[in-house]
Amino acid sequence: VDELVYSDMARSFAATGHFLVRGVHANYGFVYPLLLSPVYAAIGPMSDVYRWSQVVDALVICSAVLPAYLLARRVVRPPAALAAAALAVAVPSTVYAGTIMTGNVFYPVFLWLAFVLVAALERPTRRNQVLLLVVCAVAFETRAQTVALVAAVLTAPLALAWIERGRQRRLSVF
Repeated sequence: VDELVYSDMARSFAATGHFLVRGVHANYGFVYPLLLSPVYAAIGPMSDVYRWSQVVDALVICSAVLPAYLLARRVVRPPAALAAAALAVAVPSTVYAGTIMTGNVFYPVFLWLAFVLVAALERPTRRNQVLLLVVCAVAFETRAQTVALVAAVLTAPLALAWIERGRQRRLSVF
């Protein structure tokens, strides 16, 4: 049903500027349909739209290499970070790039969320914390299940303070 819902939302946004499913307001995340709506606006026949949507999905899921590389680069040398980035898109779930599903967008968004969380833990500046909140909101608007990650994001500073015993002063910055 995901393919029908998200393709309907993308098609209606391209045509009307509203996220509708069969003419009714849809209560789903808007990031994925927003990403696909230019394909629906620019391409004519539905068979071509579906193929171009698959191309967009493949490009988006492959964009996961960048946050994966940046995360890996924090702990390993560049060749190993490149290998980690390559493995990030060699996971079996990338086969879903051929379907119209939010997982195609959520995977790179999740990796960006992890990267921004690490950056906010390393340097808890106001800018990094606001960026973390923005990426959390984008992730939630991509998939509502992201709400489960809120507990991880909220407890990460506590876990870091526990790991770095004696440096609890850093906890107050969060």
